[in-house]
Amino acid sequence: MVPAKLTLRNFMCYRGDVEPLDFSGIHVASLSGENGAGKSTLLDAITWALWGQSRARTDDDLIHIGQREMEVEYEFCVGPDKYRVIRKRSMSKSGATSSTLLELQQESSDGYRSITENTMRETQRKIIEILRLDYQTFINSAYLVQGRADEFTVKLPSERKKVLAEILGLSLYDELERRAREKARESKDELGRLESAMFEIDRELANKDSYQQEIEQINNTLSVVNADAAKQEAEVNNLRHLRKELDFKEEKLKDIQKRLGQADTQLRDLDIQLKDNRQRVEKYEKVQAGYTGESEKLIIEISKLGESEAELKSKNERQQELSNSVHHLKTTNVRLKEEMADLKSKIDMLNKDGANCPLCGTELGVEGHDHIVGNYQSEGGAKGDQYRQNDGKIKQADSALQVLTTEVGNLESRLGSERVALERKREALERDNAEAVNQLPKVKEGLARVEEAVSRWRTTVDEDTKTRQVLSAELVELPQIDQQLNSAEVLYRESQLKQRQWRDRLVANQEKLRRCDELGKIKKQKSDSWRHTSEQKGVYDELAVAFGKKGIQALIIESALPEIEQEADRLLGRMTDSRMNIRLESQRAKKTKKDEVEETLDIKISDELGTRNYEMYSGGEAFRINFALRIALSKLLARRHGAPLPTLIIDEGFGTQDNAGKEKIVEAINSIQDDFEKIIVITHIDELKDAFETRIQVTKTDEGSLVEVVSY
Repeated sequence: MVPAKLTLRNFMCYRGDVEPLDFSGIHVASLSGENGAGKSTLLDAITWALWGQSRARTDDDLIHIGQREMEVEYEFCVGPDKYRVIRKRSMSKSGATSSTLLELQQESSDGYRSITENTMRETQRKIIEILRLDYQTFINSAYLVQGRADEFTVKLPSERKKVLAEILGLSLYDELERRAREKARESKDELGRLESAMFEIDRELANKDSYQQEIEQINNTLSVVNADAAKQEAEVNNLRHLRKELDFKEEKLKDIQKRLGQADTQLRDLDIQLKDNRQRVEKYEKVQAGYTGESEKLIIEISKLGESEAELKSKNERQQELSNSVHHLKTTNVRLKEEMADLKSKIDMLNKDGANCPLCGTELGVEGHDHIVGNYQSEGGAKGDQYRQNDGKIKQADSALQVLTTEVGNLESRLGSERVALERKREALERDNAEAVNQLPKVKEGLARVEEAVSRWRTTVDEDTKTRQVLSAELVELPQIDQQLNSAEVLYRESQLKQRQWRDRLVANQEKLRRCDELGKIKKQKSDSWRHTSEQKGVYDELAVAFGKKGIQALIIESALPEIEQEADRLLGRMTDSRMNIRLESQRAKKTKKDEVEETLDIKISDELGTRNYEMYSGGEAFRINFALRIALSKLLARRHGAPLPTLIIDEGFGTQDNAGKEKIVEAINSIQDDFEKIIVITHIDELKDAFETRIQVTKTDEGSLVEVVSY
């Protein structure tokens, strides 16, 4: 992976849209700036963009203080292909939740095209496939992280192999060893279970012959029990048949009893109907017999009403005459009263006007006046006498008319009542006679039917009574049959119980025998499984040893040591003008037993004073040894992961070196520059800032850090 361009926005100390860092044209460069300016932050941006990992505790810690989102855009080359990764981080307004966006693009003739997968996890996996590096491999190879250059060399010799194993990623084999041992333990446990199961099967199979013998004995006993059960069953069936017949007769007897009860009820009802019909026949015959005589009596009584009606007619005529006479007298009196009033009026007028005539005004004189008044008075007196005479006659006529009206009313009332009574009597006589004529044949016919039904029911009662006597006599033996049946059923159930018990024993032994046959097959299967599991256990035991520290891991380390030694020796020679050489020893003789060796990893350094262990060096010399070994390990690790190592990033302080040592470090870096496409050295030492052809300067400002590329 070769860096091409890095663009930051609100990433840690870089605020806003910072001028992109363009790596084109850079071969070997120093990355310098004050402490805390943001030198290592640029490397954090690259690792976070590619793998989502950095030195920060959380991703939200990477966002510039006061901002809610940040973004890193990183362009890089892998072989002839160029890619761009964009990774963004955003926080919600409350800061409670955050989200990350990851996009992967590849350069084409039309610009960058997206090759992002469906999920972030899948996209991350694709980036690792393109780089052929994960984060841990990167920081152990291409990126020499500050403070970790001596991680390998400062350990005790007995621990260096463990550190080397971790750097080489041999922890995978530790996991494989653990899994192999776990599988071996599982296989061992399975072998124990199989052996226990086969032991139990052998114990069960040892009883197979006894099961067979018991089956034969049970079959013999079961034959006798079956015969006895068949005999008991026949007896029970015979008694049940008799009991069923008696049950049928008992039900029949109940039906007869029910019919007799119904017959008794019917006969009582028929007796009532018979009595009623006979009474009705007698009644209708009596009506018909007395009809003629009663009719003649009514005719005589009706004829007697004629005399009373003639008397009523005479009285009505007399009443009318009196009424007419009273009316005439009253009319006459009205007229007389008017005439008398008129005469009185004339007399009053004559008396008022003196001697003059009240009509024509002619003078009458006293004598004429008196004569006329006397005539008027005489005529008025005659009319008054006639009025009073008529009034006396009216009173007499009214009195007679009142008496006559009372007599007429009483006579009319009596005649009406007698006429209505006789008419009703005549209608009732006619109605009763018509009913008798109409109903008598029907009643006689109904009487005949009732008499026939009575005869039929009496015949039925006689027959059912005889049948009841016969059935009652036959059912006398029912209690005895019940007792015999109960005893037989008890014996039959006992024989059935014996049958079930012996059959259950037979089935149980047959099941045991069948189980023995199955166990034989199961034993063969478990025996095969035991052999297979035993073979598996052997394989897992061998794999556990092979994956262990003394197996493949030891072989890998032994094969890696010559490469590390050769590369480190070459680099150390360049930095010391071939004054110092390095040798790695993985075994040494035990102090107590000279004929035995122990595992170790000693670093032997040879110089003009002789050969000494690494622990005897300090300061600048130790740093050069560390640096040489670290570069050698980086190249080895990258090569073992199948990834080229075109870029080397060194984030290490060189403060332990004197001026001559610093020059040698610079010379060493320059000497390996042909091995890398780009080398970035992170430093804050002034002597080293300008030691290389290009300087990447990081400056810290109040608005955030800035980055600038300076070429010489």
